[in-house]
Amino acid sequence: MTKKSPFIITALILSWSTIFAQTDLDQSTDEISNLFETGWSVGVNYGITQFDGDIRQHDYSSAQTGLLYQDSDFKELRSAFSISLEKNINKNISISIENISGEFAGLRRSNEYVGYDVYDPYGLSGPEGLNGDKFVTSFSETDILLNYNLNSNISKFIKTELPENLSIIVTVGFGLNEFRSLRTNLYTDNYIYSFGYDELTKNESNDAVSETVIVYGAKIKYEIQDGLSLLVDYTVRNSNSDKWDSSIMDGGNGGDRFSLFSFGLACEIPEKVITKD
Repeated sequence: MTKKSPFIITALILSWSTIFAQTDLDQSTDEISNLFETGWSVGVNYGITQFDGDIRQHDYSSAQTGLLYQDSDFKELRSAFSISLEKNINKNISISIENISGEFAGLRRSNEYVGYDVYDPYGLSGPEGLNGDKFVTSFSETDILLNYNLNSNISKFIKTELPENLSIIVTVGFGLNEFRSLRTNLYTDNYIYSFGYDELTKNESNDAVSETVIVYGAKIKYEIQDGLSLLVDYTVRNSNSDKWDSSIMDGGNGGDRFSLFSFGLACEIPEKVITKD
């Protein structure tokens, strides 16, 4: 072997390494490019919320105050709006980021508190506290969700193919909920307790309260034309605390939760919107 041989071999090795490294880099770049160029969609939903916690009158229906009282139009069912950005990973799995904002509420009359100690740390409910109480919570929440399409599983089970434009999807994820909750006497509207409000007043404080949540649910997606789908969505959000209704009761329902039943539209984002010429 001549003296130049080691240099020639080294040069060849470096050349091959550079070629392979460039190939891997190109493949990685293509994969990243494909990730951001295809399978994106945006969705908007509007629906009804229902709370489940310490302050709720009925288990399977909603309630409202009577017609003879000051706040006669108070209802437990409230509304919320959401917007989401979704990325398809493959034909069965997608990941989405969703922001939802709105209200949920609840009421509980005195006869529903038999055997319980009402949460009243300031002693503000007074004699009229026998009426019961109510609350309204305004919130904004951001979630990260994993979505799984059940079509293939369902088709195998029922031995019939589902329509191509119909998708049945289950969802699970987690998020951060920022909220303000005000609890008052059911009929007189006197202040009892709150989170995110100045103490002993009905004025909002500077900072909302934050809670982590677990999200799970299901939705139906029906494509009405290329790139445009109808959505029917039902999700439940579980709080890791008992603060959403401003009532922290021993022996109550424990961790608070609320459900959202909503309708909406999902629109695929064209590649030309994402890619640059």
